[in-house]
Amino acid sequence: MAKKILGLTAALLTSHALAAHDELKPLVLFQGKLDEGTYLHMIDRGITRFEEVSLIPVTRKRLERDNEAYLSELRKNAEQGYSPIIVQDANSLEHFDQVANNYPSTRFISLDVAFDVPNILGLTFNHAEGAYVIGYAAGLKTTTNKVGFIGGLDIPVIENFRCGYELGLKKANPTATLSTDYINTGAFSWDDSATAKRLAETMTSNDVDVIFPVAGFASQAVMETMKNTEGGFSFGIDYDYSSKYPNTVVASLEKRADRAIFAALMLLKNDIWNSNEKRFGIKQGIINIIINQNNSNLSDDEKEQINDVLVKLKGKNNSVTREISTLCQI
Repeated sequence: MAKKILGLTAALLTSHALAAHDELKPLVLFQGKLDEGTYLHMIDRGITRFEEVSLIPVTRKRLERDNEAYLSELRKNAEQGYSPIIVQDANSLEHFDQVANNYPSTRFISLDVAFDVPNILGLTFNHAEGAYVIGYAAGLKTTTNKVGFIGGLDIPVIENFRCGYELGLKKANPTATLSTDYINTGAFSWDDSATAKRLAETMTSNDVDVIFPVAGFASQAVMETMKNTEGGFSFGIDYDYSSKYPNTVVASLEKRADRAIFAALMLLKNDIWNSNEKRFGIKQGIINIIINQNNSNLSDDEKEQINDVLVKLKGKNNSVTREISTLCQI
């Protein structure tokens, strides 16, 4: 794993270096739950790895779910000289780019979205490729031909997941139908387990038997609902949930945000700032699909079919990647 991480970092260090900056004073502003398996937990793992390798401490601050308060905290910490500042929910933070513009000497690292702003480095991910494999698996497992998708917010990055999921579903099972819903309760959406559970129960009452949740911590409420639904299946997101839901999670879309964060921080440690965006996906080993080998409801043939799709996506210039790139733009 260390070789993969160092290789990824080395691949990024390919352009000119910035003029020397003062010593890094990194900060991450968290809002939400840092429970094991969550997206925020993965970010924190990457930060910890950076601290161990670089011996540079990263300040962590926890905030309540409130986007306006988050923006205010960004301004305050920029004025206090923190740089870079890691921004977890930049995709749903209105006016974040304007805040960054007001502090041109501060570096910001945004997750899941890139901006045409010189001091923001966007770490973006090809979610649609991973979601395609998940959708393909859903098409194999559904017996009702009714499949669901529950997103945290109706925003472009979540649409990228949904688009890939639907393409994979239709490839495996052209007659299957997709029901889509969103938690959409503002900044709290990613932790709103009650709404996630209610949406999942509504879907199962309409014969949906497979659901893919992309809703942060709230996704676990969907997995739990499907665990308690006869004939129900779900998928893990951000983390491998095979052991927690051995009989109902078919596969997990693992998003190694820890590796991306580590690589970005190492760039800055080495005074490298060569673009506004670094994009990661299956080919870079950042997006991965982990088939649940514990699930006795998953046949060897189904596992082989899912793996074949994953292998194809890892290849260069394959037709699936071209289709996804055309139809699932972000």
